[in-house]
Amino acid sequence: MAIWYICSYCTVYNSAFAQSNAITVKTIICPNLCKGESAYLLVFEATTGKVSTNRGTVRNDTIAGILPKNDFKVTLTFTSVDSLVSTQIVPLPICDPILPLPPLVSSQSLCAGSSITPFKAFATDGATVDWYADPHSSIPLKSETLQFTPTQAGTYYARSRYTDTGCTSIASTPVVLEIKRAVCPVIGIRKVRK
Repeated sequence: MAIWYICSYCTVYNSAFAQSNAITVKTIICPNLCKGESAYLLVFEATTGKVSTNRGTVRNDTIAGILPKNDFKVTLTFTSVDSLVSTQIVPLPICDPILPLPPLVSSQSLCAGSSITPFKAFATDGATVDWYADPHSSIPLKSETLQFTPTQAGTYYARSRYTDTGCTSIASTPVVLEIKRAVCPVIGIRKVRK
């Protein structure tokens, strides 16, 4: 089943729709571009009669599967019970996905023999973090966690992802684990008597 989300532009835009006596457009739901969807969903209210469209499929009070084409418009046709026909051209909003910011993560430098502590990421509200060995990889080392413990020294990449839409940050945050070859000296504390 397709997951739809309402873009912020659509809500503002819907209030400006011209209304005819036959059809009122209630809302337009944008496709989730981050999940590869391309079809809009339009919800309408109509008086008694038949609604048809030049794009998509009419199901009760919705039109599903509206592909925007080049003009980003859909034509609704209403045929009343007296066979009077009226049409309405509805412009479709251009909905850009909302992307999370890249996560904030600090690099680490450890002494040889020290235990590796996890990287801790800070992400945008509603986002999780996926961890990669390469900035262009699509296969994460670990998914959906704000903490990641690497197994060896190197550069790793953290990418934010909204769990509800699947949209990811454009950039990945590089984070480095450096393990110094020399063993760090042990610092002892000794009380001195006077």
